[in-house]
Amino acid sequence: MSNHIRKSGYLAGREGQLGAIDELRDAALGGQGTGVLVQGTAGVGKTALLRAACERARRAGAHVVEAQADRLEADCPLGVVRQLFADLTETRSAPGLEELYDRTMALAASRPLVIAVDDLRWLDDASARWLAYLLRRIRHRRVLVLAATSPPADIIDAGLLSRFDHHITLDGLCAEAIVDLAGEVLDTPVEKEFGRACQQATDGTPALVRAVLRAVRDSGRPASCAVLSEVLASPPPEVLTWLRATLATCGSGARTLVEVLMAFGEPVELDLAVATAELATARVAPLTDALMAARLLGQCHGRVALRPPLVQTAALAGLAPGAAQALRARAARLLYSRGAPAADISAHLLRSGPLGEPWAADVLCAVAAQATAEGDTDRALDHLRSALREPMSAQRRSELMVHMGSVQSPADIASAVGYLRRALDIAPDVSVRAGAARRLAGLLCVSERHREGMRVLRNAAESAQDLSPEVAVSLEVEEAVLGMFHLPSPEPALTRLWDRADRTGLADLDDRADRADLDGGPENDALGIYWSVRAMASGRERRQVIRLASRALDHGLAQMDEASLQHPVSVLTLAVSGELHLALHHADHAVGHAHRTRSALGGARALAVRSEVNYRLGRLHDCQNDARACLDTLARFGSRRADGLAMAAAARLADVLVDSGDLDGAGQMIGDVLEGDTVPANLLGMWLLTSRGRLHLANGETRAGMDDLLETGRRLESLRVANPAILPWRSLAGMGYAAVGKKSAARELVAEELALARRWGSERAIGTALRAAGRATKGSAGVVLLREAVDTLARSGDSLEHARALADLGIALRKTNRLADARHHLRQAATFAEQCGGLTLMRLARAELVAAGARSRSEAHCGVASLTPTERRVASLAAGGLSNREISERLFVVRRTVELHLSSAYRKLGIRGRMELPGALIDHA
Repeated sequence: MSNHIRKSGYLAGREGQLGAIDELRDAALGGQGTGVLVQGTAGVGKTALLRAACERARRAGAHVVEAQADRLEADCPLGVVRQLFADLTETRSAPGLEELYDRTMALAASRPLVIAVDDLRWLDDASARWLAYLLRRIRHRRVLVLAATSPPADIIDAGLLSRFDHHITLDGLCAEAIVDLAGEVLDTPVEKEFGRACQQATDGTPALVRAVLRAVRDSGRPASCAVLSEVLASPPPEVLTWLRATLATCGSGARTLVEVLMAFGEPVELDLAVATAELATARVAPLTDALMAARLLGQCHGRVALRPPLVQTAALAGLAPGAAQALRARAARLLYSRGAPAADISAHLLRSGPLGEPWAADVLCAVAAQATAEGDTDRALDHLRSALREPMSAQRRSELMVHMGSVQSPADIASAVGYLRRALDIAPDVSVRAGAARRLAGLLCVSERHREGMRVLRNAAESAQDLSPEVAVSLEVEEAVLGMFHLPSPEPALTRLWDRADRTGLADLDDRADRADLDGGPENDALGIYWSVRAMASGRERRQVIRLASRALDHGLAQMDEASLQHPVSVLTLAVSGELHLALHHADHAVGHAHRTRSALGGARALAVRSEVNYRLGRLHDCQNDARACLDTLARFGSRRADGLAMAAAARLADVLVDSGDLDGAGQMIGDVLEGDTVPANLLGMWLLTSRGRLHLANGETRAGMDDLLETGRRLESLRVANPAILPWRSLAGMGYAAVGKKSAARELVAEELALARRWGSERAIGTALRAAGRATKGSAGVVLLREAVDTLARSGDSLEHARALADLGIALRKTNRLADARHHLRQAATFAEQCGGLTLMRLARAELVAAGARSRSEAHCGVASLTPTERRVASLAAGGLSNREISERLFVVRRTVELHLSSAYRKLGIRGRMELPGALIDHA
């Protein structure tokens, strides 16, 4: 008797089936004989059910005879009958059907008879004929025939099956039944979660459940889900024995197919699994039917997989070492030969180990590129690592290592640096080495290793000198620009580059009459970028600077890769030159390119540049969003102060906070980036120093503000930067002097700035200087200067600086008692300032309006007119049906930025959500 059947005949989880058999048995005891066939997969508990039913029949007073059919005895005539009737062993000749029937009825004469036959499918033919003969003649006899069989049922004569009046099909045990059974086996109650976990792992198959429960008991530890997980991870030996026996009953090829499915590890197309297993076509249908009937194979949406999880683990344990990888490799080759999608092939390549075939690397790289585009960095890295294990040329390997270095950062800068260094060592192509050098230098810079980054660029330039002069020049330009941005004294690099510029004629470009005829080849494009930076710094040749920067951008030279500084430098040059909308166009393009290529470093730098352009346009909300996104991205690399452009972005963010009235926030931002009071003595560090000076002035700390601004001037002079369009420190310092009554010093500074601004020629620089000059000049002369500033800045594209000039003019007019004219300009200043997000200026303009005799009004504006340009654009796109994700992709911003703009728009328009946007925009238009 099975050890899980009580002497009473109780069987956990089978109460319903036993109850049905009891009813049929009682009827048979009353003279209504019948046959009951129990069906189910291997291990589902058919034998246990029969034994429990027989035990209960004995307790009810029946005479019970039992037999077990066997595959090895299927050819022995009357083998099962001889087990049932022991006296037949003494009979030499086989009895006929009538004689056997008479003997059966003789046994049933004295008391009711129960005949139980297990594993009916292996019944020998003679015994099968006797059983069929008997089943047709027991309807009014006190005989109950119980039989059990496993699928497939087609190996049993259909006529015999049809003679059983009742069929019972067994499924796996439910979780509640397993809890009950576990209590018996473990002799202690278990939690429901334990039962559910065991049921999911075994599909409720009693043979597997009992094996697992015994293993839990033998562990000597209290039953828990954790202990169960350990047992399931290393299946008990009896589970492996059960699996081998079950597969043997399914026919030839079953074990091979199961090994293939286990090697795949996930649902797979049946034809691929069959082809990998190299099975004959004729065997496929019967084999899969047998495995599915045995509940070892599951099918969904045309794919098949092993089930349940315990069987998967047991099948894996039975695989020979290396077998899974070999099967995966075979599957990959089959899929490749069929032209399957790269993602399907790569799923097997990742687990097969190196194939040693060129196409494998191609497939893996294709999937890696797609994963990179989708932002799935981990998946891209997995595929690239596998691709690098395949054989390939040094050229291809170096290209992959460069790609690997780009994808690896910022998650693991050290590994990324290692890949890029190896790419530099092995790359036979000078352009690949140049790309690796730029990326490596970029990563070293964000790791605060600027000089090391410059050495990498210099060494790469020297090695490229004889092979490709244009690449060498580009790397030298990169080194020089990096030095200008990050080092306080980059002279060695600048001297080498200027010597080269002198040899090409670019150094004396301002003395040449035929500037338009300058050769536009790649070498001069790179040198042109550098020359335009030098000319911009000195404040000369604005038109030529614009032409050279635009040409480099149009030729695509400046956007070589994510790590190159040439593109951001060219865009900044356009912005400083006053070509703000052209600069914004190129900045948008750079942000979009970085978004599409998932370049974190390139994206951070592009955002830093766009934040600068947006600030110069007076778009404070956009500037703030870009600057924050830049700093958040660079924080993933480490210190936010490491990259010079990051310091510029932080400075502009602080400027926006000052303009918005959040002086504490501005101070916190500057403090976070500086990590102390020392400002880096490089060019872009001057942005921070200037911003800190502005903050001090706004806080009424005039002396500290003047110290910072004048120190900015000294440092810029040491770097030979005279152009006020870069940083108008003289104007700011002049207004500081004026605030403390030092009018003469103020006029001297602003006069110098105005002269330099006129020499440079950009309207923004001239207008800013005129505004400062007007503030430093009393009376009508000051008004004249401020009017000129307003007119000039109206053409500059900078809405915020224009609003500042309007406010200053309105204040000056009020002080000269021209109140109507003052109110006109102050109203304009308040409106423009609000649209820009300059709350500090807006409040000042409104206060001056009241002082000029205007009626006081609330600051809480509403309607479409109160929307900033970006809020209006986002709201219009949302009203047109675009989702937040689609808007973020179109505007090249993060989704959170879109959400913030929409929330602000809803508040100003007085609506609750995007469904009301179309009507609100029309009603308020």
